[in-house]
Amino acid sequence: MARSKSSSSNGFFWAVVLVGVFLLVGNWEKITGWFGKKDQKKTESTVARPTDSKPLPKEEEKDETETDATNLVSSLYPTGAKVEVVQHAAYTLGYAEPYEQAAWVAYRLTAKMVNGKIPRDDNFRPDPDVSTGSAVPEDYRRSGYDRGHLAPAADFRSSAKWMDESFFMSNMSPQIHEFNAGIWENLESQTRRWARRFKTLYVITGPVLRDGLPRIGKYNQVAVPEYFYKVIYLPAPENKAIGFVMRNEGSDKKVRDFAMPVAQVEKLTGLRFFTGLPSSQQTVLKAEPDLLFWFAKQKK
Repeated sequence: MARSKSSSSNGFFWAVVLVGVFLLVGNWEKITGWFGKKDQKKTESTVARPTDSKPLPKEEEKDETETDATNLVSSLYPTGAKVEVVQHAAYTLGYAEPYEQAAWVAYRLTAKMVNGKIPRDDNFRPDPDVSTGSAVPEDYRRSGYDRGHLAPAADFRSSAKWMDESFFMSNMSPQIHEFNAGIWENLESQTRRWARRFKTLYVITGPVLRDGLPRIGKYNQVAVPEYFYKVIYLPAPENKAIGFVMRNEGSDKKVRDFAMPVAQVEKLTGLRFFTGLPSSQQTVLKAEPDLLFWFAKQKK
């Protein structure tokens, strides 16, 4: 009887095993699916995901137009003055250390730039990129002269960075207030109107520097210019240029009364302009300006 009971128990055991194997085979895909999902969740939890649901920005494409503009500006740098060339985001200057100011600034000016809404920040400070050190705001304090912009802040209202960099002291020159806030500002405003009208033009401006000029400054000897100049170049298809030289004093004259050929500006400043352009083009640009073209629809 004992032997019969053992055989019965063994039979029951193997029956249970066979049923278990059958169930395991029949549900294998479901079981592996459970484990697969668990592993997948674990893997996904280790991958960093953006917290913002917005798509990632596309890589900015190289702006060939801006590159061409930069190359053209560099070909317009005046020659004839010993300077350190310093490039900022929107303008380049030639710093004349003996006079503690730029002999020239050059930049591209567009309608978009002058139509911006960035407010003026008045953050006057030394230029960290001038290797010899620029003038400092204290040099002008109680001097009787304005810190006059060469490249005006209002030309850079489309960018906070450009606006901020326009207040480097390397971009300043001592100007009589009546000049800075009068005829010189009128010329700057006229230049911006031309930028809106023609969409793109190039500006070169600066003080007329020479030996024997009076000086101001607590820490640096900053020369006080008697005259300032501005040369404006309108590229093809117009291919025109116009020059101005103004005395550092107030004036009731109109801007067009100061207009002159670029060749005359060269004689008064000792600089040469457009030397990076073909000689035949230089001849055209330095000739007598067409005032009817430049001052169209304006009162004389």
